[in-house]
Amino acid sequence: MTGLSRVKSAARRRAIEAATPRASALRAVLYLRMSMDRTGASAGLERQEQACRGLALARGWEVVEVVDDTISATSSRLTDRPGWQRVVRMVETDQADLIVAWHLDRVTRSIKDLEFLIDLALERGIGLATATGDIDLTTDVGRMVARILAAVASAEVERKAERQILANDLRVANGTPQWIRRPFGYEMDGTLREAEAAAVLRAYHDVLAGKALTTVAREWNEAGFRTSAPEAATVRPRAPRKNNYAPSGRWNNVAVRFVLRAPRNIAKATLYGEIMGDGDWTPIVDEPTWRAVSRFLADRERPDSTVGKLANLLSRIATCTVCGGKMGASKRGNAPIYVCQGPEDESTGRGHCQLPLGFADEVVVSRLIQQMEPTGRATFRPQPSPVDTDLLEGRVAEIEMLMAELVEDRTAGLIDRAALLAGTATLRQELADIRDSLTEAGGHVADRMINVKAELEEFNRLSLGEQRAVLREAFAFIRVVPRGKGRPRAGEPIWRPELIKTEFTPAWSRKPTYAGPAPSPTSDPRPS
Repeated sequence: MTGLSRVKSAARRRAIEAATPRASALRAVLYLRMSMDRTGASAGLERQEQACRGLALARGWEVVEVVDDTISATSSRLTDRPGWQRVVRMVETDQADLIVAWHLDRVTRSIKDLEFLIDLALERGIGLATATGDIDLTTDVGRMVARILAAVASAEVERKAERQILANDLRVANGTPQWIRRPFGYEMDGTLREAEAAAVLRAYHDVLAGKALTTVAREWNEAGFRTSAPEAATVRPRAPRKNNYAPSGRWNNVAVRFVLRAPRNIAKATLYGEIMGDGDWTPIVDEPTWRAVSRFLADRERPDSTVGKLANLLSRIATCTVCGGKMGASKRGNAPIYVCQGPEDESTGRGHCQLPLGFADEVVVSRLIQQMEPTGRATFRPQPSPVDTDLLEGRVAEIEMLMAELVEDRTAGLIDRAALLAGTATLRQELADIRDSLTEAGGHVADRMINVKAELEEFNRLSLGEQRAVLREAFAFIRVVPRGKGRPRAGEPIWRPELIKTEFTPAWSRKPTYAGPAPSPTSDPRPS
């Protein structure tokens, strides 16, 4: 044990060290920090280094290393900064005697982090010099000054935050864009980037038709579209994360979901994720479509923990007739099966019924295809809304009666020729539109023969998400009945189609019709 180490008083040891002549100049490590390097030229860091080197030269200190961080002192702790950790290791391994920074706020703006610095200074006898004025954390006066400066810096951070909140509120009130990076589909000024906006609009309708988000992402990648994520080489450094931040610019299902649910696509201004008002930029999609897609993406099922990945046709669409619980995929031995997962409230058990996966899929798809023939459907896609032909035919009779009355009024001299022509022209146009609708409407669509093999091939070409969307649109319910106990009789199959109960929705229970112009609520066109 050396003589100095036997001195218990830290203040006495520092006084002895200060009075002891050093064999060489103090070794200084320069610490530089800036919150953001927008240009990538590191101009702010260079200015800090010049000032710090000037101070070291004037004091006769030896600069042993220059360490920098490009990270916010407000949002990141000292322990999260790689550059600062390098400085601490140099101090702890006796590679530096002094830390030099441009200003105390380049090191920290947090009172809590300042106390860590003070403990380091007291433990190691390390000083902290700044180009704007020396701060000796090993003395009581130096610590007092540092605490005052840290309190001032902390107050400035709070004032800056208030100014930013007021500025954001003003931008929201004015409806001006407040985007940090250019959003997909838009320019920074809020005008549309036509190719991207068209892709986003098409994606809304594709998702409603059953297309999977992964399919949309693949199509966007193949078309050469990229996200607005910055290049990995120029991305702003961040504090260490649990998952490394490595933007690639390529689309995936998560990125597509985020874009489609963004309120900016209907020209709505947001603040902290909440819609605050109307924006002054052009919307990409109408609000009803946006809300329909947003609800669909918010409510769509997630993989059940007992089922695993949702990758089967009837998973969580078919239900159990005993408990009403969803059917999920599982295995019995090496054979995949659908099995009852029980009700969500766990009021009863599970496993009330089960079916082989391939058998159940085949039965349901076969019924779907066979239903296309009596309804005259030519596609699995959703059909336009049906037309009430009785209403249209009633309006035709009404129009014909009005036209006859107009002729009678003209014959009796109650109206002039101009009034007759004007009244009949309006009625004739409406009559032509209604008759066109009736020509295309149900009852005039001939039954067509179904090629089961061709329709099955078409169905199999759809993605899993599209197939499941077709089932949801076609079936009011798909229910599985327990097979019962005991072995089947000789010659009877173990699994029978009767174990699957189905009912079609109204859209799949009648011939597809095509909505033409709705009958106009035109009143009697005769002059009063």
